[in-house]
Order: sequence, then C-alpha cells, then structure tokens
Amino acid sequence: MAVLENMKQKRFVWFYLAPLLFYCLLIFFLSGQSDLDSVSPVAIPDKIAHLVEYSGFGFLLMRLLRYLEPEAEFVKHLIWVLSIALLYGLSDEFHQLYVPNREFSWMDMLADGAGGYFGARIWMILMEKKKL
Repeated sequence: MAVLENMKQKRFVWFYLAPLLFYCLLIFFLSGQSDLDSVSPVAIPDKIAHLVEYSGFGFLLMRLLRYLEPEAEFVKHLIWVLSIALLYGLSDEFHQLYVPNREFSWMDMLADGAGGYFGARIWMILMEKKKL
C-alpha cells in the first residue's frame, strides 16, 4: 500500500504540481523583462498576451485541482482558478512596478483573470469531450 501511495505522490508532483510551478516561473520571468520584444519574435498586443499566458495557467491549475478533488463541482474549481489567477496577476503587476519600462495595470490583471477562466473552461470542455 505504501508503494502505491508513493507512486501517487510522485505522479502528483511530476505530472500535476511541477508543470504549474514551472509555468508560474515562466510568467515571473516574462514579467521581469523590461523589453518583451527581445523575448518574443512576434509582436502580440499586450492584453492578448496576458489572456493567452494566463489561459495556460488556468488550464494547468484546473487540471491540478481536478486531480486533487475529482468529485467536486466544476463551478467550485472554476471559482478557485479565477480567484488564484486574479491574485497571481495582481502579484505579477506589483512585480512589474520594480522592472524598468514596465508598469502596474489593472486591465492587465483583469486580462490575467479572464485568461485563467478561459484556460480552465478549455480544460473542462476537453474533459467533457473525452468522456463521450
């Protein structure tokens, strides 16, 4: 029984927790760049970039939450994802206050929350299609 629990723990860490944490580090890294043109080969409008970036965050977070609590209502997890995406977006915006050529933006934070929501919904839709 202990071996099974250990395998489940390793699966949790490597397949669910680690991807989310690495993604958070990627967001933090990108947020710390004063010149985003040097990081991205394609010019993407700011709000679209936030929406897409946090869609990945919402997708991975919903995936993690559903693994931890598979029987819970989707709405409960959707509220958690939206809340956490907004809070992480807020911390991201505060981080940008200390980065040259970057600034705090409430609209960016709202785009982060919307991206988190869309990513979570995409995960939910894919799981529904998988059941069919």
